[in-house]
Amino acid sequence: MSEEVIPDWELFVIANGWRAQAYELAAVLGRTVDEVQQIRTTGACTRLEQAKGYSELFALWHGRPPTDDEWPAPRKMGANETYEWHDPEVALLASLVGQVSVSGIAEVLTARLREKTGDPEAERTKNAVQVRINLIGLQASDVVGGLTTSEAARDINSSAIVNQMIAKGEIPAFRVGRLWVIPYPAWNEWKASRVFPPAGFVQLSSLKAALGIRSDKLSEFARMGLIPTATRCNPYGTRGPSTQFGTWWLSKEAADQLVSDRHAGKPMPWHGKYADNLKTTYKLWQTRQHPASCATCAQIWGEQGAPTTFEDYAVRYPALAHGAKRHLTRPWTPGLTLEEVAAQAGRDVAQVRLAIENGVLAASEEGGTRYVSRTDSTRWCARHCPTGEGERSWIALKTACDQYLFSMRELQAFIEAGTLKTKTGTEGAARGVVYVSRQQCSQLREKIGFTEDEAAKRLGITVERFRYLLDGVDWRQSEKIPLVTVQAVRKRMESRHGYTIEEAASELGKTVQWVNEQIEAGVIRVSRAKWDRRRKYISEPMMKRLRKGSEETAEKPEALGKDWLCLSDAAQEAGICTTTLIRWATHEGMVRREVNGRWRYHREAVRAHARRYWKSVRFHRATPPAWLE
Repeated sequence: MSEEVIPDWELFVIANGWRAQAYELAAVLGRTVDEVQQIRTTGACTRLEQAKGYSELFALWHGRPPTDDEWPAPRKMGANETYEWHDPEVALLASLVGQVSVSGIAEVLTARLREKTGDPEAERTKNAVQVRINLIGLQASDVVGGLTTSEAARDINSSAIVNQMIAKGEIPAFRVGRLWVIPYPAWNEWKASRVFPPAGFVQLSSLKAALGIRSDKLSEFARMGLIPTATRCNPYGTRGPSTQFGTWWLSKEAADQLVSDRHAGKPMPWHGKYADNLKTTYKLWQTRQHPASCATCAQIWGEQGAPTTFEDYAVRYPALAHGAKRHLTRPWTPGLTLEEVAAQAGRDVAQVRLAIENGVLAASEEGGTRYVSRTDSTRWCARHCPTGEGERSWIALKTACDQYLFSMRELQAFIEAGTLKTKTGTEGAARGVVYVSRQQCSQLREKIGFTEDEAAKRLGITVERFRYLLDGVDWRQSEKIPLVTVQAVRKRMESRHGYTIEEAASELGKTVQWVNEQIEAGVIRVSRAKWDRRRKYISEPMMKRLRKGSEETAEKPEALGKDWLCLSDAAQEAGICTTTLIRWATHEGMVRREVNGRWRYHREAVRAHARRYWKSVRFHRATPPAWLE
């Protein structure tokens, strides 16, 4: 009796069919599912470590991998009866990620699924596609052939520039779902076209406040070549505003010179060379020219008087102060009438007249009508509208000399000229005493000011000593020195100087760094001068503490080197967040030291913990630090 020959397909099922999908085996062998199941129920199948999939079974039987058309139709699986995913569909999904939106991918896969299954209700939903993208280790935000606008913004530290360049068409971009994608070649070409300022240059727009300019005229002057060393650049990753004329930069030396000349009242390089602005202001000045009775205009133009031609105007106008230019082109008004002043102050007109007669409110007369300037009216209201009848409105001649630094001869000259009103006491100790208006004295001193010689003489010091004291007082330099500045110099003379940090270090034979360390440690307290809060000094009691500390022989703590990192630097070194770094130190015993109330972490200890961390990190898209790679 001859032995029964077992067909090849049965042998194949016995050798490779353990726990494989029956319908996949049937599709590979061209048999029915019942035939395959009949062989497997005999228990003759060889036990394998892992069940084989369709593609592996097909390759073993046919000697080649299956094509997309040779895969069986997907079946409904699970309680929700959703169609299973096959490798060709997953491969198509992966090829579309980064080029088509999730919704677009769902539409493509739904059409394919309906074609394969013949089910018009078959569907790949947006959520199903998103879940499958996550399972294969991709993200919907991944793009192919370029970078997103957010990635480009992080590259140059500015999202505004990226969006502006796309809107202007200077950078091409295409949509991938909700994302804008910039091709890599276009992005690299745009970055290469940017021009960066030379080393040590500063942005021209940063000088606007120092030069008293609010408009974009600086870039216009630079474009005309009127600003030395100005260079037009279009960098990225820099702070500061830009204009339609580009971003301009100039050398630090040229910038300091412009600011210094502006503060000294010297003409700017563009003064007298920009005819358009001069013609506009000249036309406006002619339209609004104030009458000859305007004392401010007479003071601005000086002895030469107002210009009569444009050429004369172009020479004299640019060098004027900003406030003087505003006054010349402002619509002229003689001021407020007495009724308007009374309404502004909430007082009677009689009180306003009384204040004018007593000299506490200045007034001028135009066409038979008395006017008060808006500035004087505002100041009078701020002083609670004194009428000059109170005792505080009048001071004795000696008091006027002390407070406003007039000489007795100067006061007598003002009284004889009628510039300074007087009042003679009639009762008690004030009988026969001559008093002058406090407000008029203040206005006279503000108007007259001091020269250096006069101020030094009033304070009883030399001019050299006065100049030295004047350097430490904040004041707006002008031809005359105001009273408040001279009073500040007097306070500086009378105040206790103490020791500066440099003087204290020299006195103790220590370094400036040592003194600063004592201040930071709280050993001593630094005082500030009342007349200038910027001036810091060390008082004598604090110097005694420093002397005692310098005599102690306590061992100086070891200074930490550059390998001891602060919290943020250590976290960046390890490529983690600060919370994880603190957990390493508190729970895992990572070495750290406390210096001046702040923790420092050694670089090698941080790297040792980082190496262990990145071996088992669970976040697949986390980026390890460069040194670890």
